Amino acid sequence: MATTGVGFRWLDILEKEFDKACVELDTSISDLETEDPDVAFSARQKIATLSSCFAQLTHKALTIFQNSAKLEVSAKK
Repeated sequence: MATTGVGFRWLDILEKEFDKACVELDTSISDLETEDPDVAFSARQKIATLSSCFAQLTHKALTIFQNSAKLEVSAKK
């Protein structure tokens, strides 16, 4: 279970770092919004796409970690 536990912790840390970076990027885009609203809108769309891809990747990784945990438990029986 140790290997799987590391995977869950790793995923949690990455999610927090990603969320923090998105918030910081959105704040930076807010500064740009008054100068060029079209660029700001486009940048926010790209952030939304990145967030969606990251969420899907995270979900898949979580599923793999859960399956690995189940296999580790069943192997110990």
